[in-house]
Amino acid sequence: MSDDHLVAIETKLSFQEDLLDQLNSIIIKQQKDIDSIKCDFLLIQKKIASMNESIENAGIDERPPHY
Repeated sequence: MSDDHLVAIETKLSFQEDLLDQLNSIIIKQQKDIDSIKCDFLLIQKKIASMNESIENAGIDERPPHY
């Protein structure tokens, strides 16, 4: 194997390692974003459930305002 060929292979490997590190960083950031969105989604679900319960309980045995 010639030196030029070996240098070319090492150069490609170096670029691939750099790209892999960049992709890994992106995946880590995306996972953090997904986790945050999941937490927000669960909080919204709980708020909606609470609101629905309040609405259902508020309408029970109430007289209309004109009585």
